Amino acid sequence: MMNRFKEFFGNISIFQKRVEREIEAKGIKPTEGVKKLELSRQVLRNTVIGVLILVCLGFLGLSYFNNKNKPPTTATPTTTKKSSQADKANNDASSPSKPSKASSDHLIKASAKERAEEATEAFKAWYTSYSNRDVILEINQELLKEGSGGTSPIELSTKLINNLKAKFGDSVSDDFYSSFQTSFNFNPVVVDGTKGLTISKQNDDKSQWLNTWFLDTDKTEKNTKITLRNDFSYQWVDWRNDARHRDAYKNYFTQIDWDNDLSYEVIGVNMTNSSKNIDKISIAFIVLKYDEKLGKWQVTGTIGGIL
Repeated sequence: MMNRFKEFFGNISIFQKRVEREIEAKGIKPTEGVKKLELSRQVLRNTVIGVLILVCLGFLGLSYFNNKNKPPTTATPTTTKKSSQADKANNDASSPSKPSKASSDHLIKASAKERAEEATEAFKAWYTSYSNRDVILEINQELLKEGSGGTSPIELSTKLINNLKAKFGDSVSDDFYSSFQTSFNFNPVVVDGTKGLTISKQNDDKSQWLNTWFLDTDKTEKNTKITLRNDFSYQWVDWRNDARHRDAYKNYFTQIDWDNDLSYEVIGVNMTNSSKNIDKISIAFIVLKYDEKLGKWQVTGTIGGIL
């Protein structure tokens, strides 16, 4: 085989001249024996190079066709540390000592204006999902009689919360109801033979009124009711850059890292000039939090206000 290569290359004039140049460069006398030796060396070298090139081309060709015929694979999504933190934050939303650091891709991509508009629209959707003075809990005349069962403060507040859950769905977060229950520990729902169904204040902790800001009572001759209110004016509050620095507001929502957490927005509700059978505050601040799993803003149980 090698002899055939020698004969083939030896008959090529360009190759012959190259052999002569190599011998001349080495300063060796160009005898026939030297020419044959140099020819053998160059043939061997070129043969090795040619074989290597063919091997590389063959490997590249096989790789190309193998990848072309291989079915596409779908990458399995992995749970990042950020999403794990977000899930934990959603579960611990009711704990003021554990502010969330997570922000979903949606929140990062949205501008500050878009986030504010989304949260305001979510509050509006919840706030207008019921009519003003809708009855959420009603006690008939029989239950108002002394000694009737099922009208203890705990039983009434449980009925009320269950009715709210059925009416609001996932427009409000789970911690809203746990916070609401805490509020009723200070402001129990009580059946009174004269006043009807009331929510009475038991201590001087004024902040505990805040979770009942949208509730009111209505007494008629035949029954007594707890109703919903949505006739108070509201607007988005710039808590990051403005409101938190005002002397009247700065002590509220200190558990939230407003500089770094994009998942919270605030709606302010003005009740200054409203009439209400349940004692009211002047302004309530309702916090909305973005739930990554649901992909929506929810009303939370974190509510602050001023008198």
